[in-house]
Order: sequence, then structure tokens, then C-alpha cells
Amino acid sequence: MAPSNKCTLVALLVAFAVVAPMLPPSAAARDGGAAKAAPAPAPPASGDVRLHPMGLIDDIIGFHIPDLPLPPILPCPPAFPIKIPFIPCRNVTPSPPPVTECRPGLAKYMPPCAGFLTSNDSSVSSPPSRCCDVIEPLFQDKSTSPLCLCHVVNGDAGKLLPAPVNHMRATSLLQQCGSEFTADNVTDICANRDNVFIIPPMDADPSPPQRRH
Repeated sequence: MAPSNKCTLVALLVAFAVVAPMLPPSAAARDGGAAKAAPAPAPPASGDVRLHPMGLIDDIIGFHIPDLPLPPILPCPPAFPIKIPFIPCRNVTPSPPPVTECRPGLAKYMPPCAGFLTSNDSSVSSPPSRCCDVIEPLFQDKSTSPLCLCHVVNGDAGKLLPAPVNHMRATSLLQQCGSEFTADNVTDICANRDNVFIIPPMDADPSPPQRRH
């Protein structure tokens, strides 16, 4: 065994030897083994909160030892390999998977805007309310990306809309629906001249055919 591992093991044994005599006996020990251990409370679903899951030492002594009053810096398992005894941890919400295609999201949110985006009627100067109502859900939906609107702006949305898109209406859509993005902002973002943004493709790349053995 390496010297550092020996030192760590000795330190843990010494800490346990000091703490163990001060701990009250478990219910099972007091009742001659008849009592059953109470189930551990379920952790919250998400959020930056302290959790106290049973660790190795808790299993050895038969009851839970509270964590020290420290800020929960380390993430809880499975984001971190183990729960360190006496050290609080915080629950981490996993990041959503990256968006691999835009067609499903645009097909879900753009139909109410299709009439406005494809019309050249000068008497229709603003999008209908049902179109603007889908902008905020589109921005909040983690299964798609607001950058997918660039396919509509750039006119490469395929046959998603019933007619060619009016470019000026597409660039001004967000601003007319109350967003802080102006037509010039949308044009610059969707041009992506310096490759600052990662605009998901309209359709996902097809999976390569599997080879037969």
C-alpha cells in the first residue's frame, strides 16, 4: 500500500475511534436487535440544497451522522463519485442534451406565424397574438433552440412553411412580439459570420448504417 494511502487510512481510523464513543447506541442495539432501521428520507428532486445520504460510516454504526455546518460545495452522487462523510453536498440538475435538429421545434411553434411570415400583404403589418404567444415557450423549451429561428430567417427551413418566407417579416418577428432583439440583431446573429453561435441543423445527421457481421 502506498504511504499516502496508509496515512489516509490511519487518519480515518483515528477519527472514527474518537467519534464512535461519543455516539449513542443504535435502536437495534438498545432493543436487542429487534428494532428495524427507519428508511432514509428521499432527497429532493433538484435544487441547490444540502443532502445527508447514509455513507460508509453511517452503515457501520447503524444510524445517521449529521454533516458539518459547511457550505455545500461538492455535488452529490452521481455527479460526484462518492458522498464524503461529514461534508455537505448539493444536488445538481443535469444539463439538457444538445439540440441536434430544428425541424421538430419549428414544426411545433411556427404554424401560428406561418401566415404572417409568408404574406406580402402590406395591410398586415404585425403578427397575430397567437403567433407572439409561442415565442416565449420556444425560448424556454430545452428540446429546441431559439437559434433555430435562423433557418426561417435565412430561408432554409425547407417545406416547413407553405410558401417562401418574407425576409423582412422574419427578421422583425421577435421585435414585433415585444422581444429586445431588433431586426438588425436577428440579421447579425443568423448571419453568424464569425461562427460565434452554434446553430443546430434543420435535420439531424442520419445515423451511419450498421455493418453486418
